[in-house]
Formats: sequence, structure tokens, C-alpha cells
Amino acid sequence: MKYIFLLSKENIKLAEEEALSLLNVKKSKLINNLLILDVGDIKSADRLAYTRKIYQFLFETKRENLIRDIKNFNWQSIYKNNFCVRIHKLDSLEAGGGELNLRSKFMASNRGAGISEKNLASYIWKKLKLLNPKDSKGFENQRVSKPRKTKFSAGLGNSKNFQSTPKVNLKNPKTPIEFLITKNKIYAVKLIKELKHNFESRKAHKRPQLHPTALHPKLARCLINLTGAEKEIMDPFCGAGGILIEAGLMNLRPVGYDLYKDMINRAKINLEHYKIKNYRLINDDALKIKKKYDYIATDLPYGLNTSIWVKKGSKNKKIPLKQTNKREKLENLEDFYLGFLKNLKRIMKKRAVVIFPHYVDYKKLIKKANLELEKEFSQYIHGSLTRKIIVL
Repeated sequence: MKYIFLLSKENIKLAEEEALSLLNVKKSKLINNLLILDVGDIKSADRLAYTRKIYQFLFETKRENLIRDIKNFNWQSIYKNNFCVRIHKLDSLEAGGGELNLRSKFMASNRGAGISEKNLASYIWKKLKLLNPKDSKGFENQRVSKPRKTKFSAGLGNSKNFQSTPKVNLKNPKTPIEFLITKNKIYAVKLIKELKHNFESRKAHKRPQLHPTALHPKLARCLINLTGAEKEIMDPFCGAGGILIEAGLMNLRPVGYDLYKDMINRAKINLEHYKIKNYRLINDDALKIKKKYDYIATDLPYGLNTSIWVKKGSKNKKIPLKQTNKREKLENLEDFYLGFLKNLKRIMKKRAVVIFPHYVDYKKLIKKANLELEKEFSQYIHGSLTRKIIVL
């Protein structure tokens, strides 16, 4: 079936790849922040972090053909109990402003052309009403009627849901119909689901145990989806468990490693707080992990309050990243990352998603570790940090 995903505009390329990776889709089309694709099963789409809404694709048209195509479409095939029509002008949304306000402006500017929510709804209502010409009630004076079959409904789609008078419900419609307006096309769609994950309530400072450099829950979830993991995900630098929490809430088995026992204890408290039970936490060095995993997602340590262990001669030395010598700091960090990537090569069976700070030569390190860089994305944080999200 053909669907349209309305992507978040925070990072459209990242949102697109998240959906394609999770649903394992090869062919798609991106217009503005609309991702159009054919896929058989969208059950896992509930996991998506950077998708706002999912629609069933009905038809696409141009402004001059909109009314004609509305009249030609078999609305009974998707109609159930009642309906509502909404218009979204996506080009205007890019320029800022509230969605409802922009919708009102769009309708006002197109009243002469008959393009308003009320007018479009009336065409759909009349098309549904034609299935029962004996009914004389109009669009402005609708009533609820008991569903009944007639000779006019035979063979015309979803007849078991047929009502002698179509009903409009503006607050809680069973058939939410939307028209997505882009510069060159209009897409008629039926809203299937709106994704709301309440990420703000799970931000680091709202968890029982805080980690100052923890990822935003939305990005943590996206990393997992980019791997395509279906059963289990491993984080070799789990910290206080940000990625593990999102994995557990997605019904995946979270496995976390951390060199510091204090962090393992923090992760345990946080996971228990969100009632996640099927987790596994191991107090061990990420550079010494031997067990192999299909899917791995992690945010490498690079914060100023972080310490790393680097081999100096025959001994491992603990080095804080809060150093005045930037060149030495960078060299130590890259040595540490290279050691991790070489071990990642040994333990990764399918795919890993790793976040690097922009100031390290991650491409050189990936090449030295004989790993393949599949995709990369950027997320600006502030003047001195841009995250590089790398799919390996």
C-alpha cells in the first residue's frame, strides 16, 4: 500500500533515513517534508522518532483538477461512520507560523476557487450521499442514521459502514481526510496515526539519575531505528542508560556496557524507573567486549567532564578530556576511538550507528578500522560542537 509520512523539519534527511531503515524500504520519494513510499506493513512505524503523522495515500492532483478528482474518487471505500476535512499548506509552513493560522489564510485566499475545508467536505459529502438519492438531508443539516444496506451501496466499497446520511465530525472523526498542499501538487490522504512519544518527559534532567551529556530521547530512539534492530540493541558506552531506555520502551532487549560501575548503577535505576525489565547491564571496557551483536548504537564519550583510557607504552593511562592542550586532547581521543572501532569491527555482525564529535577525523579512523561508512548526518548543537551521526 502507498503511504505518506509527514516528517519533522528538525532534520528532514535524518527523519527520511530513519523511516527507510526501520521499514526496510528501497524506493521512495521526498517532497518538502513528505516521504511517499510503498510498504506492506507499517506496524513498526510506531517506533519512529522524527515522523509526525502517517497517512494512507488516496490520490495526487493539481489545483486546477482538485474538484474533478474529488468527484471521481470512491470515498465510500475509505469512509467509516463520519469524516472531517483538513487542509495543510506545506510550503507556507516552512516559512514559520502556526498551522491553524496558515490554514485559515490559505482557505481565505482560495474561497473564489472553491478550495476551503468546508467546500471540499461538501463535495465529498455529496459523493457519499449519491449512494442513497432518496435521502434529502443536506450538508448543513446532518443527522446520525443507522447504517443500512441499499441497492445503491452494492459493490461500492465499504458498504457495511454505509450510512444513509454521511456525517461530519470535526473533533474526533473516524475518517480524517486531509489535503496536503505543496508548490506543484495536492495530495489527498487519510490520517492513519499521529505519533506522540512524550519525549520531553524523559529528558535527562527528569530521570531519577542524571547524566549531563545524555542524548535527547528523540535522537536516542532515532539511532536505534537507523540500525533497523528488531529484537536487541547494544550500547557499549551506555552511561545512565538513555539509549537503553528508548530501546526498552520499543520492546527491544537493551544491553549496555560501561567501564564505570557508578554509571551501571545509574542506568539500572533509570531502567527500573521506566519499568523496563528485560535489560542486561555489564560493567566492562567497550574496547574489550568479545560477545558479538547484530545491532549496536552509541554516543562516543567526548564531553569535557569525561575521562578516557589510552595506552601509553605498556600501560593504560586515564586521561581527562578537560585539557588545555587541544592537540594532545585530539590525539588521545582519536587513539581511543580507533581502538573502539577496531573492536567494533570484531563484534558487529550487521550494523552500528555511532555519534562522533565533528572535530575528529572520523572518516580516517573508520577507514583504518576497515569499516564501511554507509550514511552520515549532522546535528548542530552549539558553536563548538556538531554531532556526526554515522551508520556503519
